[in-house]
Amino acid sequence: MNHKGTVTLETERLILRRFEKNDLEPMFHNVWNNYEVWKWSSYEPMNSIDDIRTLNNIFTDFWFAKYEKPDYYNWAIELKSSGEVIGRFRGINPSDRANKIELAYELGQNWWGQGFMTEAVNAALHFFFNDVGFNRVYAGHASENPASGKVMQKCGMTYEGTMRQHTKCNVGLVDEVFYGILASEFIMKQILVGVPTHPAGAAEEAEQGFIPCVAAGFGAAPH
Repeated sequence: MNHKGTVTLETERLILRRFEKNDLEPMFHNVWNNYEVWKWSSYEPMNSIDDIRTLNNIFTDFWFAKYEKPDYYNWAIELKSSGEVIGRFRGINPSDRANKIELAYELGQNWWGQGFMTEAVNAALHFFFNDVGFNRVYAGHASENPASGKVMQKCGMTYEGTMRQHTKCNVGLVDEVFYGILASEFIMKQILVGVPTHPAGAAEEAEQGFIPCVAAGFGAAPH
């Protein structure tokens, strides 16, 4: 394993980067003030900016200090076209022993259905497999939130099963649907479609330092 921490990743339309303190207000207004986004998570209520810090312990000094950990992966999703922050993407529960990591994400509702989350997931898969060296990446979503599963399918992840009443989030107890992909499968898919194993610029930026009911995520947003 070669953990690199939350380095900057780029896609055609997005920049995935570390959060900054001034991202709090746009994250609240674009993402977290909408119950449709966070109902699939186990967030505490987010009715105000204060709720984000005091009830959810996000955007605190302790939260930002986690970026010092090499196995901490927590990206802001920024639109290249406007510089606007429209979501959050994470790699959670990393295991060096089992060589795996789980994905969790959320996207503001105004940007659903435009392929942004699929773009972000693909960039993360490239990074986790090719740069960090994970063997397995997986994700889960509530069975009542199938749009999140479509993102996983579009990125080549395989349906692995459904665990009944496995997770409790803000809508209650839900069945959790799991998808996963192995490094060998991901690399083969890239070869078959003629995509470079390292997206343009991603490796250089990494060198320069550049979806479960959890505190955030559970496949909260479609596309």
